[in-house]
Amino acid sequence: MCLNSESLHDLSSPINQLCSMTDLILAKYKGNLDAEAQLLFGFIQGSAARLQNLLAGLRTYFAVMETGGPPRRCSGEDLLRGALASLELRAKEAGAVVTHAPLPELDCDPNQITFLFASLIDNAIKFHGREPPHIHIDVASADRSWVLSVRDNGIGIDPRHHESIFGVFKRVYKDGFPGVGMGLAIALRIVERHKGRIRIESVPDEGTTVIIELPKKPSQ
Repeated sequence: MCLNSESLHDLSSPINQLCSMTDLILAKYKGNLDAEAQLLFGFIQGSAARLQNLLAGLRTYFAVMETGGPPRRCSGEDLLRGALASLELRAKEAGAVVTHAPLPELDCDPNQITFLFASLIDNAIKFHGREPPHIHIDVASADRSWVLSVRDNGIGIDPRHHESIFGVFKRVYKDGFPGVGMGLAIALRIVERHKGRIRIESVPDEGTTVIIELPKKPSQ
């Protein structure tokens, strides 16, 4: 079966029913279940909620990838401004500071690159260290590509995970951090769709830099 947004809808229905029926049973027989039964139902609720989160991540993946259009000339400044607007409340609550170098015009799908910026900045805010998040977006000009970098002062990532974290549902830090591990998987697909490359430079406790190379001219 080819998984797509329609098949996700078919999967979500029984999972939602499982959550609803479990809640109804617990509400109806509250006080009549022994400790073991309550523990087992708790496991069922947790697993069902996890499935709902995974499906939500997949829906985001397909929503981003299925709505892509042909590349066009866009202002990098406007794309970043749109990404920051979507994260304004979250950044304010975390005390995050986001700075950037002047960004060039990019030949790209504006919705996908805006999502890319937002996803990387959101990750930098989420995985911050003891200090408030400080994120800087820089740019350099190569022969045929723009090299964008998103650098933070967060908790960092062990080098042995630098490739695997781009996989679907891959999470290095599972405790204390929300999410299902889709952000970098979507980022990878967006960059690949633009015929570019993405990689990470990071060590634990010294922050992370995500480096993206995007062609200056769109591929035919």
